[in-house]
Amino acid sequence: MPTFNLITQPWIPVRTGNELLLVSLEQALLEAHKFERIEDPSPLVTAALHRLLLAVLHRALEGPADAYEAAEWFEEGFDRGKIQTYLSKYRDRFDLFHPERPFYQVPDFSLERSCRSWTVLAPELNSDNNKVLFDHTVTSRPRPLLPAEAARLLVANQTFALSAGKSVLCHTATAPVATAALALVLGDNLHQTLCLNLVAYPKREHEHDFATWEQEPLKVADLADCERARASAKGIVHRYTWLARAVRLHPEEEDGQTIVRWIAYASGVRYEESQVRRDPMVAFRPDPKDPTRERPLGFSEGRALWRDFAALLPKPGSAQGLAVADHARNVYRALGRHFRQRGLPVMVAGQASDQAKVELWRGEIYRLPEAILGETDLRAFVEQCLNEAEVMGEVLNGAARALAAGLLSMGDRKPHKDDVSKLARSFPHQVAYWSALEGHFADWISQLGPDFEKQQARLERAWREILQREALQAWRLAALAAGDDARALRAVHKGEGILLAHIYKQKEVVGAKGSQ
Repeated sequence: MPTFNLITQPWIPVRTGNELLLVSLEQALLEAHKFERIEDPSPLVTAALHRLLLAVLHRALEGPADAYEAAEWFEEGFDRGKIQTYLSKYRDRFDLFHPERPFYQVPDFSLERSCRSWTVLAPELNSDNNKVLFDHTVTSRPRPLLPAEAARLLVANQTFALSAGKSVLCHTATAPVATAALALVLGDNLHQTLCLNLVAYPKREHEHDFATWEQEPLKVADLADCERARASAKGIVHRYTWLARAVRLHPEEEDGQTIVRWIAYASGVRYEESQVRRDPMVAFRPDPKDPTRERPLGFSEGRALWRDFAALLPKPGSAQGLAVADHARNVYRALGRHFRQRGLPVMVAGQASDQAKVELWRGEIYRLPEAILGETDLRAFVEQCLNEAEVMGEVLNGAARALAAGLLSMGDRKPHKDDVSKLARSFPHQVAYWSALEGHFADWISQLGPDFEKQQARLERAWREILQREALQAWRLAALAAGDDARALRAVHKGEGILLAHIYKQKEVVGAKGSQ
């Protein structure tokens, strides 16, 4: 029987200088200070591997109790003995092909019940129900998959699996964080990154929580009973290691090497919401349909993530903010360190989907400004400025609709609203406005330094000027697209009036504030 133990075999890709290496789980944890970062071509894999390492550390070290203990680990390193003892205790549970306890899998799930190409684990490749443009993978003849890659895809799939209808066991459900954008605070090396994301893990939570591999593996009979195959998270590690899918890799021997072509694949444990604290790596933003509620921050095809940047900032006096960002801020405070001219880098990774179809997946890096080390409610200020950008964008859309209506009007005949909307969407104003703002926002947010309170009025004024300038520039592009005949000029004049009225109204408000 083949074996591939994740504790000792190399499978985690790490960057060190110009080299990209594969290291074992034990090496990644004990020698983390030697590696700059985990680096996989897929941001989904990168995020999922970090969650796995964090889960092992939480369980092995039984902490940290608070940010002060995390800061101590940051400076002095992890307790190697505790990590080695933990990995030794569960060594056989980390074997990818163990006959009785295969890692993150269902041992008695066979190909006779469900035979799928391994490509179902990778959203960037063709599979039975996921057709990808420009990918020429033939699912009836998949290429051989090596164990190291299989392990990475398995971990990522358990983290980001999307619902895809009825499986051979039960109706499938989406993994707990499948549609969220997972945030990870980055340090100067992998060890620092892990410490900055090891949020407080109190003893009482440790006692009730568990990692999936710490329990006897679930069997097909457990998962085929749709009522029993439901659970709620017992703690953050249980959430980090959720068994979203029933998977069993089928190893083969080819040219003296163990490979995988086929897997058994179906629904896993359905996630039920519970009162356990929120996922520390997930940010929340107000629900646009109901501002009294919040929804997880995620990627969407028509909206750049930076427009919800405020959700990544700590929320003073509340447990509802992004927990890893709040924890990292407290660790740096405990260390007495600043990150001047560096910011606090945060990688955000996730996917956008239409039900079970993946529209896109991506990883982006933002820099939280140094002002988060202070006590001022920076989040409220940034949220207000971003709301002003949204309002300006809506006014710009209103002007474009007026322009479209004017172009389509013939005498007293009013155009149909659908025709107006279609023509307004064809103008380049929205793309021009938001793409220009993205670059300005990165520069503007970096100016929020330790003297933020003194600079707040100037920064607010500067942001408003950017909005007005870029809105007018975007409007000129829409006006150019309208043409220059008499009807177009009348329509441009009417639309421009809407935009200018909003800009002048803002200036009057600012002037009134200044005269007080």
